[in-house]
Amino acid sequence: MRRRTLLKWISSCLGTLCASVVGIPGVSFVLQALRKSNSDGDRVRRVARLKDLPVGKPVAVPILGAREDAWTVHPDEVLGRVWLVRRNPETQERPEVTAQVAAFSATCPHLGCAVQHDAKENRFQCPCHRALFGLDGERVTANKGVQQNPSPRAMDLLDCRLVTDETTQEIWVEVTYQKFEQGLTKRVLKV
Repeated sequence: MRRRTLLKWISSCLGTLCASVVGIPGVSFVLQALRKSNSDGDRVRRVARLKDLPVGKPVAVPILGAREDAWTVHPDEVLGRVWLVRRNPETQERPEVTAQVAAFSATCPHLGCAVQHDAKENRFQCPCHRALFGLDGERVTANKGVQQNPSPRAMDLLDCRLVTDETTQEIWVEVTYQKFEQGLTKRVLKV
């Protein structure tokens, strides 16, 4: 074997080795992103006991879970907040069927500020641009003395259900937490 052939062979091996050192992590990164579920924004969380929700009074609850940031996983972080509004009291038999609870995203659909409850007026209000919403999540339109509502749509209603805990037999509210794009007239799920 000649020296020139040996050097060509060694340099091609080194080139292949360098390409694999760079390429394998890149390929695994792309494959991991493809394997990741598209419903990453959908998180079903058990958020509150039914007996802790007073009828007609909104209760803010945090949505806790693991947040991934590039290569780091942050467990038990606040992913967002929701407002729970209990519509009616439960009856003695089958309370998980008769009680009604609505869950709204606490993120304003206008520009994403945190919606707060105005206990004096018994409605929701965004402190950033004064968007107003009723306890049913619908926009409050402009009346005398009230400025025009800047929100393009009602508060984002989230899917929720009542479930009975197997061990304690308590009724819990489970919410499917989702994030939506702000500033649009229709709900569009954030990706």
